[in-house]
Amino acid sequence: MVVRVDTPVCPGCGTPLPGEVGLGGLCPRCLFGLAADEAPTLGYGEDGESGGVTFSPGQLLGSRYRIASLLGRGGMGEVWRAYDLKLRLEVALKSLHPKLFATEEGLELLRDEVRAAREVVSPNVCRLFDLVDIEGRELVSMEYIDGVTLLEHLREDGPLELREANEIASQLLAGLEAVHEAGLVHRDIKPENVMLTRTGRVVVMDFGLTAPSGSGSIGGTPAYMPPEQAGGGATDARADVYSAGIVLAEMLSAEAGPEESSRQSFWEAIREEPPKLPETPWKPILSQAVLPDAEDRYATAAELARALEEVAFRIEGVEHERPYPGLASFEQEDAEFFFGREAEVEAVWKRLQQSHLLGLIGPSGSGKSSFINAGLLPASPEGWFCVRMAPSSDPFAALGRSLLPELETDNEAMGYLSSLEGPEPALEVLRRERAKHGELLVIVDQFEELFTQNSTDQQRRFSELLGRAALETDVHVLLSMRDDYLMHCRAYESLAPLFSDLTALLPPMGS
Repeated sequence: MVVRVDTPVCPGCGTPLPGEVGLGGLCPRCLFGLAADEAPTLGYGEDGESGGVTFSPGQLLGSRYRIASLLGRGGMGEVWRAYDLKLRLEVALKSLHPKLFATEEGLELLRDEVRAAREVVSPNVCRLFDLVDIEGRELVSMEYIDGVTLLEHLREDGPLELREANEIASQLLAGLEAVHEAGLVHRDIKPENVMLTRTGRVVVMDFGLTAPSGSGSIGGTPAYMPPEQAGGGATDARADVYSAGIVLAEMLSAEAGPEESSRQSFWEAIREEPPKLPETPWKPILSQAVLPDAEDRYATAAELARALEEVAFRIEGVEHERPYPGLASFEQEDAEFFFGREAEVEAVWKRLQQSHLLGLIGPSGSGKSSFINAGLLPASPEGWFCVRMAPSSDPFAALGRSLLPELETDNEAMGYLSSLEGPEPALEVLRRERAKHGELLVIVDQFEELFTQNSTDQQRRFSELLGRAALETDVHVLLSMRDDYLMHCRAYESLAPLFSDLTALLPPMGS
C-alpha cells in the first residue's frame, strides 16, 4: 500500500488517519489497545512531564477504585490492578494519557468505542465495564484477567496436543462469534491477545472495536492480517477467521517454535500457495480458513468452530469418549472433560479468597458436586489445601475421615480425632491443620444431609463448628447444598453470613 506523504498516519502502527480527530496522532486501535505492553511508545514520560507513575498502591480514586498494583505501561497510559468498591470486584483500570484528548471530538470517539464494546458480553471476551473521569484523568475499567497469554503457553508447552488445542479453539471462536454478533470485528487476533486463565477459560483481549464496513485502516499485526486488511480494504468477520486460522495452526506447529525467527518462517510458509500447514487432522479446515480471498473462507467464527468439531468426532477413539459420566458426578480425574463453567470457577475462587464462609447453592441436578470435584478443586490456587466431606449421619466423624490422611503422622492430632464429637476438639484439629498450609479450605458438599440425616442438636453443634472455624481459626468454609435447604440454615446464627452477598448461585447444567 502506498501512502501519500501528506496523509496523516498513526505513529504507533502506521494506519492512515481519516482526518483531524484530536487523538494525539493515534488511531482508535492504538488509543484503545488494552495490552499496555503492546502499546507504541511515543516518548511521553511515565506520568506526562514528570516521569513518575500516575497512581500508587493503596490509593483510593474517586471513592470507588482502590489501587492495588501496576500491571503494565505504554505510550497511551498505564494499566493498574484495582478493586472496584461499587461493583465489588477486581478490575483492570487503564489510565489514558491526557495528551491523547486535546479536543472534545477525541473524547467522544473514545466514548463511542466503549459504548460499542460494552455490547459484547461473553465469558470468552474481556469485559469492558465503564469509562470514567476521575481527578482529571480518563479511566477505562475492564475485567481483570488472571492468567498467561497463549503465546506464553506455547513457548512453554507448544506444540499442543490436538485435544488441548481443540479446547482452546472452541472458546476462542466462541469469543470471536460474540464480537461479531455485536457488529464488531476484532482485527488483531494473535497469540499475544488471547489469555488462558488458571481454570482453563480462554479470553479474547484487545479487540479494536472496528465496525465491519470500516475501510482505509490497516491497524493490526501484519503476520496475522488477511490480504484485504493489509491492503486497507473493508473487513468483516472473515478477516478474524483468517487470523484465527493462523493462530490455530501455530498452536499445532512444531516449526513455529518459541524463537521469533521460527515464527517468522512459519508465517511466511502459511502465505505460500498452497499454504504450508501442520500435518494434522485440522489441515483441510485451516487451509480454507486462510484462503486469500475472503469469499472462499468460512463466513463466521461459528462455521469454523463447527468444522473443527466435526473433525474431532471423526478422530479414532474420540467418539467413544463421553464428556458426561452417565448419571454419576465428575471426579477430579475427569477434570479434562469438565468444561463450560470456567468463569464460574474463577468467580467462586475469587469470593473464597475474600470470605471465610461461602454458600454454593443450586437446584437438584445442577451439578454442584461435579463443579467442586472437576472444576473447583483442580483450579485451587497455589498454597491452598482443600478438604472435601459430606455430612452423612455423623458430620464430625466425616470431617475426621477427610482429615485422617493428613494427620495420621501427628500423634497429638490423632488423639483429638479419636474424640471428635463436638466443636472444641474439631476446632483444635483445624487450627493444627491450618498452621501447616498457606490457606485451608473445608468443603462440605451435599450440606443438606446435615438436616436430613441428623438430629436438631447435631445440626446445631456442627453449624457452630463451621461458623467458629471461619471466625476463629482462619479456615475458609464452602457449603454446597440444594437451594431448597438454604432456609434451614436460618435457624443457626453461626450460618448467618450465608445470607449476605457471599452466596453464589449455580444454574442447572446446560442452562
